[in-house]
Amino acid sequence: MSDLHHRGKQVGKSALMLLIQEYDWVHWGLGLLGNITFFIGSILFLSDDTETIGIWLFIIGSAGMLIGSIGKYIVWWDKKRRDV
Repeated sequence: MSDLHHRGKQVGKSALMLLIQEYDWVHWGLGLLGNITFFIGSILFLSDDTETIGIWLFIIGSAGMLIGSIGKYIVWWDKKRRDV
């Protein structure tokens, strides 16, 4: 692997970590949006007329909560790693 390719990967990792660490509100926002979407989907799932949209909102909300939680975990893990 060339040195330039390796440096490109490092810059990409650094940019991703900067995004994850500096924009903590994004994780909270995704989690909150996921929770709201999940809740609305759960309600819509109860009626036969809105079941399909409810299922999709349920799935989208779950994905938002998962992405938000993963981001929060990465920030927590990185802070813990730096404190050691």
